Amino acid sequence: HGAPKYLGPSAIAASPDGTRLYALCTDLPKVIAIDTATGKAAASADLPAEPAALSLSADGKTLYAACGGPEGIVCVLESPSLKTVKEIRVGHTPSGIAASGDGRFLYVCNRFNNDISVVDLAAGKETKKIPAVREPVGAVVTPDGKTVFAINHLPLARADGDVVTAHVTVIDTASGQTSGIPLPNGSTGLRGICMTPDGKHVLVTHILARFHLPTTQLERGWQNTNALTIIDAAGRKLVNTVLLDDVDL
Repeated sequence: HGAPKYLGPSAIAASPDGTRLYALCTDLPKVIAIDTATGKAAASADLPAEPAALSLSADGKTLYAACGGPEGIVCVLESPSLKTVKEIRVGHTPSGIAASGDGRFLYVCNRFNNDISVVDLAAGKETKKIPAVREPVGAVVTPDGKTVFAINHLPLARADGDVVTAHVTVIDTASGQTSGIPLPNGSTGLRGICMTPDGKHVLVTHILARFHLPTTQLERGWQNTNALTIIDAAGRKLVNTVLLDDVDL
């Protein structure tokens, strides 16, 4: 019968009207458009390299897929046809991508360059790189387009220090200046970021490690706990961190 064909869905985006879901398939590599009424594939497009991130323009007419390793590429596709319009060179292993609401810019997290590409969509090319801390893997843009929040996967500090924590990089899009929001001590493994629909809060998922205690028990979250940190977008400050695990599991 031959080897099974794995799709490897790794990211998803929904059209504004809810009629289409776009799934990024890492193992093919491909992006597939799914009709939500029938649950069946309506269109698909091959991608030039293994993809890692997906973003849809605010008007739902353009889809962006970040692909590749050292020679990273952003594929720009028409929606809903999934016809490839152009390919834009970015950095090493683009692992997060966010489009501005006005459709002018893309912000692409180049994980192993430790920076973020600013792509001018009208020009169809990267115009500058903005430094991040360590392995940026996801980003969101505020509704007014003035601020980008990007998560750094790992802390930069020495592992034997009193404070070892990952940061959220905050970018002022007009000036390109950056600042950082440190998460609670022991925060690492940042993987997900999103913004509430009203644009008031940024939500970040990560691990909270109790690295300053002896490793005597793993159960009940004594060493590592899954967490969600809430950030005030306007104030650019941490509001609270909520633990997510069931204490008995």
